Amino acid sequence: MCLIENTSDKWRPAAVVLLIISNLQRLIFPLLKSTCRSSFQGPPPLHIREPNISHATCWHLLPHRLIISSALRSKPKTDIGPMAAASISYSALAYNGQVTGNMISGAAQQHKKRLIPLRKTDAMSHAERRNAQVLDDVWRSGGPDCFQVVPPGGVGSEGEPLFLRLNIGGTSFVILIDALLRAESTTFLSRFVQLTHTARLKVSDAYLADDDAYYFQRSPTSFEAIFQYYATGVVHRPSEICPASFLSELDFWRISHQHVGSCCADIVPQPRNEEKEEEKVDDTTFDKLMCGKLRRRMWTFLERPGSSMQAKAFELSSTLFVAISVMGLSFGTIPDFQVTYYMAPHKESVVLPNGVVQVVSKVEEMRVEHPAFVFTERICIAFFTVEYCLRFFAAPRKMRFALKPLNLVDLLAIVPFYLELLLTLCGVDDKKLRDLRWAFLVVRILRVLRVIRIIKLGRFSSGLQTFGMTLQRSQKQLQMMAIVLLTGVVFFSTLIYFLEKDEDGTPFISIPAAYWWCIVTMTTVGYGDAVPATATGKIIASAAIMCGVLVLALPITIIVDNFIKVAQDEQQAEQQKLDQSRQEIALQSMLKGDED
Repeated sequence: MCLIENTSDKWRPAAVVLLIISNLQRLIFPLLKSTCRSSFQGPPPLHIREPNISHATCWHLLPHRLIISSALRSKPKTDIGPMAAASISYSALAYNGQVTGNMISGAAQQHKKRLIPLRKTDAMSHAERRNAQVLDDVWRSGGPDCFQVVPPGGVGSEGEPLFLRLNIGGTSFVILIDALLRAESTTFLSRFVQLTHTARLKVSDAYLADDDAYYFQRSPTSFEAIFQYYATGVVHRPSEICPASFLSELDFWRISHQHVGSCCADIVPQPRNEEKEEEKVDDTTFDKLMCGKLRRRMWTFLERPGSSMQAKAFELSSTLFVAISVMGLSFGTIPDFQVTYYMAPHKESVVLPNGVVQVVSKVEEMRVEHPAFVFTERICIAFFTVEYCLRFFAAPRKMRFALKPLNLVDLLAIVPFYLELLLTLCGVDDKKLRDLRWAFLVVRILRVLRVIRIIKLGRFSSGLQTFGMTLQRSQKQLQMMAIVLLTGVVFFSTLIYFLEKDEDGTPFISIPAAYWWCIVTMTTVGYGDAVPATATGKIIASAAIMCGVLVLALPITIIVDNFIKVAQDEQQAEQQKLDQSRQEIALQSMLKGDED
């Protein structure tokens, strides 16, 4: 104001203009300076929310951000040095279509106390890993300036934070910590939120100090579905995301496929029943059970052959015992491998031609399997019994374990032996079997049931399990085929009976007797034991053949398609298990290193 008063009238307007410009400079320049700093200092992912930076530009700058962070991880309290600044300056930034390579060096110097470093990862390209190695070598030389890692605001203080801030591929997300804790404890973020800040740095890809956010180089579009899961409990796949890629994201964030909505369930591979059971039984299931640690180890050893070499060896030995038992059952029926067994003499009443009843003594002989096969059978039964008892003891849910199909097969494989032994203990031995027809019939049925033992191989054969899953998925088609086939059998059997019943020596003496002929005809087997004799009967037989071909051929393509889907789902499930195990090992190693 003094300058204006002391100025002549001729220059007073110019002085007023200069005063206005000076005041505007004091107001505008600090704003411009802060805006420029917020726009250019540090890599763009730190300020992804700024409207003047496009997503395309941020994705272009992302690799350079990771290079800087990776180098800082190795030695955070060493000077970056002029060589490092020069090497960073070669990583030119594309901002609004212009190359501003000098900006990143100054931005790195200004933010060197705020960047949290990362180790070099396998996801980096060869050039990125080479640049990171150059920075590591420069930092080892030391310098006047040091990096200081600043802990996140609020974390570790007396007041617990309400939100977890994440930056997924350049997009910011804010999630309630309470929502993460209410979700399943096995999800990635549910575990992540319970880690300390130091442990989080090892798990995340980077830390953005300005936003107090942990950075993950994952798909932000897919993470929107993950974000909605923690709010609603249901996962819905975005339409623009590849199903395989989305399943990979679910596996990374450790979200079970069971939470996928029914409208999107077609993308989820259907695992075997045993795999579903394994998903329900985890390490925490045994915590509150009696002898929990021992039973968990036994369960892992018996139910997961791939867990160790000892478990794999036990699986092979079990398969060997099944094969020996089935071979002994088969070879025991060969006459050359049988021995003659003479039963105790018994008296019979015989009526002579003159009407006199005479009592005679008879000795019957039987051909039975060799004692070596009996001994082998008992050893196999002992092994199967011990195996089943151990599985039953280790099972956390006894009833569910007993009702599983493969476990029912294991039980039926050993029950006949003990029932036959029980009959012997009750005094019903081979001497009395002839007199007790019911006991003789029961023993025969029990011996026939021994063949069920071969189904135990399905536990160790992936091919048999695939075939069983194919039949399970094709239930509707098989039911349709059975109903249509049954209808055709009844229809054509009725026609052939009324057309052939009056012929001499006809085999079609009744409609049920014609069922066998109709089934053999419609399945195009044609044994030839029963054939029609009349012309009309032959026409009916031709119609039955054509109908059978159509009925059996239509579901074949659907069954083959289901078989292909089952095989693909198994491959995906195995790959997902492998990826999850790798992630679990990596996470445990990181947490262990943090504790050390």
